[in-house]
Amino acid sequence: MSKFLRLITAGVLILAAIMLTVPAHGQESISTLVITGAAPYGYHPWESNIELIEPRLETFGITDTEYHIAHGLEDWRKWEGSYSDYDAIVIIYYWSQAPEQELEKLDRYVRQGGALVVVHSALAGFWKQDIFDGWTGIAYRERDADYGHNLAFNKEGQRIIRSPGEGDGSAHAPIDTFRIETKDPNHPIMQGLPETWMQARDELYYNLRGPNTNIRVLAVAQAPDGTYAPQAWVRRHGSGRIFCLTPGHHAPGASSVGFITLLARGIEWAATGQVTTPIPTNFPGTREPITELPQFNR
Repeated sequence: MSKFLRLITAGVLILAAIMLTVPAHGQESISTLVITGAAPYGYHPWESNIELIEPRLETFGITDTEYHIAHGLEDWRKWEGSYSDYDAIVIIYYWSQAPEQELEKLDRYVRQGGALVVVHSALAGFWKQDIFDGWTGIAYRERDADYGHNLAFNKEGQRIIRSPGEGDGSAHAPIDTFRIETKDPNHPIMQGLPETWMQARDELYYNLRGPNTNIRVLAVAQAPDGTYAPQAWVRRHGSGRIFCLTPGHHAPGASSVGFITLLARGIEWAATGQVTTPIPTNFPGTREPITELPQFNR
């Protein structure tokens, strides 16, 4: 083969590799602020999670991302930014509470049409802060069966509402792979996704409790008691949109193609009300999870 033909062949192979990882849509990137930085007791390794999540979101075209690193309340209070500068706010932050004044600012942002995405560890924090409960409706409230109502589903898909004190507090199954099932295939975030797929080794949250079970559940997973626990849901809050996602504990769960696809599509929906984000061609099936970078064919 001539040198020229070798160069042409190499160029084609490089182009093909790029096309597998570059998203198929050409929209401008959504400006996103990620609030993170807290990991007491080492349970939620935010730094390594961000290292996994950031390049994967970039394959979906979400590249305009800034980070507000708050190791505690004082760091958050010192932040001088404005939430209104961003198309979407993503919270991956585990702490018992957040500064009430910052929650009030963020609440105004959402009510006035802002976008909020709450991921995994954040659902286990913000204890007894009414503003946060107003965003998520339900959350991970470990060892507190009296905290609000629990929402689950039976195998026929019917809602089960447990009153305060009925049943147990929130928990998670031992870290392992598990199946996530599409609950609402008509919602823009879920359109085109398979009925069932495998999530990589992760924490399966169940017995989520809170003051408001009036949420639109998008995806569920079977809990140890045989019921089906919400894994992704949405709410409207004033004029704003909120998306909540329970997986994403650490590697490999945070690198799962299924998880990152829901996250990327959820960010877009919260910011715009629609989803143009394509489904990766290597989206997992019902047998094995996939943790490599999402791939796309043009």
